[in-house]
Amino acid sequence: MAPPQFSMYSPSPFPGDGGRIVEPVFGAGRADDPGFAASLRSGTLLGRLRTMMLVLLVAPVLIAAITPLIVKDGQGRMGDAPWWFYVPLAAGALLAVLAGPRAPRPMAAGQPPAQAVQTSLLQFRQALLLRFALAEGVILLGLPLAMIGHSELLFAAGFVLGYPLLIWLALPTAGTVDGIRRRLESSGAESHLWAGLLAKAPRGEAPAA
Repeated sequence: MAPPQFSMYSPSPFPGDGGRIVEPVFGAGRADDPGFAASLRSGTLLGRLRTMMLVLLVAPVLIAAITPLIVKDGQGRMGDAPWWFYVPLAAGALLAVLAGPRAPRPMAAGQPPAQAVQTSLLQFRQALLLRFALAEGVILLGLPLAMIGHSELLFAAGFVLGYPLLIWLALPTAGTVDGIRRRLESSGAESHLWAGLLAKAPRGEAPAA
């Protein structure tokens, strides 16, 4: 009986890819990023992730559009909300500013290149989602506060504070990717993050063994 033939694919942390990625482009770096817009059509994991994050960035805008239909303003210039209703929004924004850039944690050094790619991709994605959650939390917090305080201005304040943080912390621009790479490698590890992100994303199901 002939021995089984295994493909050169390996597990991937990215959703919708059949649990597999094509071989990493070892040696690739920031200079090989085709640019944000061009990467959306490149068929790479980076392009797929950027597309996903752009879609997620639309949600707060849609919420902002329907807020006037949900929130009934009070009589005052700031609605019925006292000034201290704005304190949780400022605290949430401060938390995002302080905690967001600290994600992810550094990788352990000494991993083989293939394993390092998988670890860095997983930690990269988790870091983006954590950063997104921290920033979007500021926006979403504004909605119940606005409803309780009868003031659309509360949601507007949350949006003004949170949306720029979404773009700064969670949009995977070349600068953001490189910043996360430096954090991953801050303990001496070689992450090969760009090698994984610039790999071609697979289409359809993984090939049979």
